[in-house]
Amino acid sequence: MLNESLRGRLEALNRGPLPATALEIAPATLHAAVRVNRPSVSPLRPGLVKPIPGLIRRGEVVSNETGSHLRICVAMEELWPGGDTLVEKRCEQLLLACPADNRSPFLSAFPHRAVLLDLETCGLAGSALFLIGLLHRVDDRLTVELLLARDYSEEAAVLVSLWQRIHADGVVVTFNGKSFDWPMVIDRSRRHLLFRGTKPPTPVHLDLLHAARRRWKKQLSDCKLQTLERHICGRTRTGDIPGSQIPAAYQEFVRPGFEREMDAILLHNSIDLVTLLDLAMRLAG
Repeated sequence: MLNESLRGRLEALNRGPLPATALEIAPATLHAAVRVNRPSVSPLRPGLVKPIPGLIRRGEVVSNETGSHLRICVAMEELWPGGDTLVEKRCEQLLLACPADNRSPFLSAFPHRAVLLDLETCGLAGSALFLIGLLHRVDDRLTVELLLARDYSEEAAVLVSLWQRIHADGVVVTFNGKSFDWPMVIDRSRRHLLFRGTKPPTPVHLDLLHAARRRWKKQLSDCKLQTLERHICGRTRTGDIPGSQIPAAYQEFVRPGFEREMDAILLHNSIDLVTLLDLAMRLAG
């Protein structure tokens, strides 16, 4: 016989009293039926983002012709468990479905010539940038690479390291980057005279904000990155640092070397990039 709790659940599913014959079914069979009727959870929905303490301590000092800066690498798999496999399978499906002459620039370039980019700056346009986050192939593995200026004097070195990773025949992917990120990179590079009369590389630039609006504007109240992250990708952050607080937190890091908020900034940027790749995969078809 059924216990009252299970009877209530089954009658709710049935929207009425159970027939008498159903009451004789073995409980194990009924439990199995309930399990079968439950909707499955999509493996593309990554759930809660866990904090990663000590990110700043992972940094290594790298140098180039203009100076040095900090470089922190985080495997995408650490930020999005299972993400490597999902992205690989999605790419295989898209490549099979799309003829070579009809593929998007992103699909044609990913993963070897595609770079996903996100900046953290000291304020609005015209202010210095201090962190360039990249998601791309590093040592044959999808990796978030964080190029961090430890103080304002290292901005030029961070920019030089960025340009070393940009492919002239590649693709740069951003979110609202045509309005902010890429113009900021060009402006700050010119201020530091990085090209001295020559033109910087001009890769194809894909700004996913516009594609996301076309795809989801009727479903969502807005198409901000974190709105898409929550409702489309199924990713949830806890303890995230708001973007408006990032410039002040960086100033605290530069002056007394207060590191705790820097871990939050590095994770914030890293998750932005992972979500950007997640969206790119969903939009690529």
